[in-house]
Amino acid sequence: MTMNPLYKKVLKKITPTKKEVLAEQKLVSQIREKLKKLEGKHSHLEWCGSSARGTHLRGDRDLDLFIMFHKELPAQQLEEEGLRLAKTIFQGHKWEKAYSQHPYIRGEIKGFEVEIVPSYIVASGAEKQSAVDRTPFHNKYLLEKLTDTQKAEARLLKQFLKGINAYGADLKNCSLPGYGAELFIVTFKTFENTIKALAKMRPGEVIDFGTGIERAQKLFEKEHYPLIIIDPVDSNRNVASALSAEQFERMILAANLFLKKPNIKFFFPKKSKTWPKKKIQKMLTKKELIAISANFPQTVLSDLVWGQLRRYLKKVETHLRENDFEVTQSGLWSDEKKVIFLFELTSLNLQQAKKVIGPMANDIENTKRFLEKKRITISGPRVEGERIVIEIQREETSAHKLLERFTKKCLIDEKEAMRLCLHKAKILSEKNILKEYKNGFAEYLTQYLEGKEAFE
Repeated sequence: MTMNPLYKKVLKKITPTKKEVLAEQKLVSQIREKLKKLEGKHSHLEWCGSSARGTHLRGDRDLDLFIMFHKELPAQQLEEEGLRLAKTIFQGHKWEKAYSQHPYIRGEIKGFEVEIVPSYIVASGAEKQSAVDRTPFHNKYLLEKLTDTQKAEARLLKQFLKGINAYGADLKNCSLPGYGAELFIVTFKTFENTIKALAKMRPGEVIDFGTGIERAQKLFEKEHYPLIIIDPVDSNRNVASALSAEQFERMILAANLFLKKPNIKFFFPKKSKTWPKKKIQKMLTKKELIAISANFPQTVLSDLVWGQLRRYLKKVETHLRENDFEVTQSGLWSDEKKVIFLFELTSLNLQQAKKVIGPMANDIENTKRFLEKKRITISGPRVEGERIVIEIQREETSAHKLLERFTKKCLIDEKEAMRLCLHKAKILSEKNILKEYKNGFAEYLTQYLEGKEAFE
């Protein structure tokens, strides 16, 4: 292909070196040989993921390895055997048990982040016994579909998504996974074609691989996904299920801006400088911010925690609105040690009187019921226009006190991860938000207040 000079420049920076590739291959070969010598009920080792397909980015040192077992083996034995073999392979190296649909082992070997997952040998992805059984078929499908030239195109797309902060299927990012990016290239052939297609996309877009768009829309109509990418390996799965509406819109915006003015900053955005504290103080005089500071639970799988943190952010936002506080913006930051939920309001305090508009004055029955409700009436009832109006006393006028009460209530009502998170939670005034202004949170708050995308 005739390569655009900008793309050549990017590829030069993101393509793994021969030394990196050889090191990957050598380690996988060593692990495969070690597994062959171990007695057990396993069949063989499958190397999956972008490194196995040659679509990974330079510096990505993740190796996804699957110990394959025959499907007749009971699930409990699959887990026991898989963990035993993986732990043997990790002997002498740092490792931990992690959980997906069933437990697996992950850790570090010779500078690589290695995951060793037990999986069944099945005839197709649709016949999976657990979600991980699909992965070898993803690998096989993409190795058949992607040419060497398209692997470079996939790398460009991945770096673009990474540059605009819309890459990764985990619930921390709510973005597009690498597999989804590769399927874009299978569909649109090149990076540039994909960007052009992306620029025209709208919520509800379907990328289909022969199963039928109408079937896909019907299958996923209740979930309201912004983007549906039918998994060619399992037609009942949306590859883009983790993608949030916000991230989808960010991808569309970035694609349109890139087409108007291509620039390397879309691939490698300049890191914004953290504002000095005085500038933050000055900005906070123009805004009304309040926050909840909490701890990131260390005993719960990270991805599960992120899902609950995002749900909790929305829950608090809804509670504020239900109590008449207007939320103009909210945000969530965590370094997986500390968590800060941030809320920007039009006012941190409300007046005590709240105007309540009732039924039509001539509607005697409903007016009676309206006036019989238990509440402290400050003024009224009176007729305004054609309706009954009263003014009542608000239960809570302080956003700070409202959040304190709500946080305590959630210590009882929420799931384990959020209860652990909120155990020592504090409500932060703007003064206390400033005390947290350091390291990662300082970078986050600068970006939040700056209100600009890195690629703009």
